[in-house]
Amino acid sequence: MFSWASPSLVKLMSNDTDVNPLGRPITSFEESLIASISTLGSVVGTLLSGIIAEKIGRKKTLTIFSAPFFLCYLIIANASEVFIFYITRFILGLASGCVLSLLPSYVGEISENSNRGSLGSVFGIMNSLGNFLVFAVGPLVSIKTFAYILMVPVTLFFVTFIPFVPESPYHFLSKDNEKAAGKSLKKIRCHENFEKELLCLQDIVKEAKDNKVTLKDLFSSAATKKGLLVCCGLFLFQQSLGIGVIMTYLQPILDASGNAVPSNTASLLIGIIQVISCIVATFVVDSLGRKILLHISSAGCSISLFALGTYFILNEHNYNLESIFWLPLASLIAYFTFFNFGYATIPWSLCGELFSINVKSLCASFASCLCLILSFLVTLLFPLLRDAFGMGGVFCVFSALGVLASVFVILFVPETKGKSFLEIQNELSGKPKKYSEVYDCS
Repeated sequence: MFSWASPSLVKLMSNDTDVNPLGRPITSFEESLIASISTLGSVVGTLLSGIIAEKIGRKKTLTIFSAPFFLCYLIIANASEVFIFYITRFILGLASGCVLSLLPSYVGEISENSNRGSLGSVFGIMNSLGNFLVFAVGPLVSIKTFAYILMVPVTLFFVTFIPFVPESPYHFLSKDNEKAAGKSLKKIRCHENFEKELLCLQDIVKEAKDNKVTLKDLFSSAATKKGLLVCCGLFLFQQSLGIGVIMTYLQPILDASGNAVPSNTASLLIGIIQVISCIVATFVVDSLGRKILLHISSAGCSISLFALGTYFILNEHNYNLESIFWLPLASLIAYFTFFNFGYATIPWSLCGELFSINVKSLCASFASCLCLILSFLVTLLFPLLRDAFGMGGVFCVFSALGVLASVFVILFVPETKGKSFLEIQNELSGKPKKYSEVYDCS
């Protein structure tokens, strides 16, 4: 949804009425608002999702908030006024914000200790496949045709998700429905010996109920405060690495670099690299661990952004860059590869791992909300920063923030690989291990 702007803004800025449904090129302000307003809508989605999910469950909430995708793309297909793009992009952002904040918690609750990291990375793979679809098809078809095409994955989601995917057993237990929780857990486990895990989950939910917190009490728990520090810090650096800007303005960035490879082809190549790197990351996240991958991701993105920024600075000063014409595309490929190994999925996964059941939805919504506010601000301000400091200056600032991100990971991020929820909570609060010796929830 967020990468939709990359090929679409090029068409909306065109004077060609055959490709621009508005009949005129959009202004810089309209460009900025269309690109960023979806993230503003996502803030609203994250605030609503936690409240609704606690009432009706994760699955029903995800189903309800998925319907706007179909309706909005249908409206976009027939849009001829710029305000229609504002409204639909805002609503799409609202729906996306709900999905982004709920999916990590849902995946964390239905997965096992041994595969939680891998399943969390699937989120990144699906996101990369969506970006690949945008980069592969978006530049080749009209905005109207593209909107109809994007309705197909939404339809497939409803066909597969509603009948086959169960509600989280945690939700049923929180509503004192042990029978439904047992059925749900049995459906998502390949082994028959799930009763012991159900007992473990019952204890976790019981403890959460006995320790209910209000918004005021949220910051009195050492484990919750540290979890919020880690998740909010990672989301801060995730957006400081410029992912929202690069995804939204990828084609304009490639065009501005003067790259020999056409921007459409380069975008497609980057989309392929995204998918491959996310798939590889899925297989290594549970073997290498979250912390080392985040450290590699921070350092790799920082170096890639510095190379890209240096190229633009030299280009802005009219240096002859024919011998390194390949550098912008190579830097972007490296950037997306390193980003997908860490920051694309792990911050979201940690939202589902670092918080106890009684505060998980609230904390995940808070962290996701912060992430999306930062994304909105960075994306909205990018044209102004670009005009003030140049494209190269902006990317060098992103690079410097990547160095700080690496330091943050080393100092504050705990390793959760192979650990149960209770082990993670004990580590965050500084308590000795005690529950993992009694129950094996894996």
